[in-house]
Amino acid sequence: MPHPTPPSLATIRERARALGISIAVEREAFVRAGAEHLHDAVQRLDRIAADDEALLESDRR
Repeated sequence: MPHPTPPSLATIRERARALGISIAVEREAFVRAGAEHLHDAVQRLDRIAADDEALLESDRR
C-alpha cells in the first residue's frame, strides 16, 4: 500500500505547535530529514511485507 509523501515542513511545524512542541529554526532541516527517513523506512517495510505475503501465497499453492 503506497503511503502519501512525507509531510512538508509547514505541516511538521503546524503539528508540532498543536502539540506544544517548538522546533528551533536551525533544527527544522533535521526534523524534515527524519520525517523523510521514516517515510522511506515505512515504504521499505511495506514492500518486504508484500513480498513475504506473496511468498506465503505461492507456498500454499
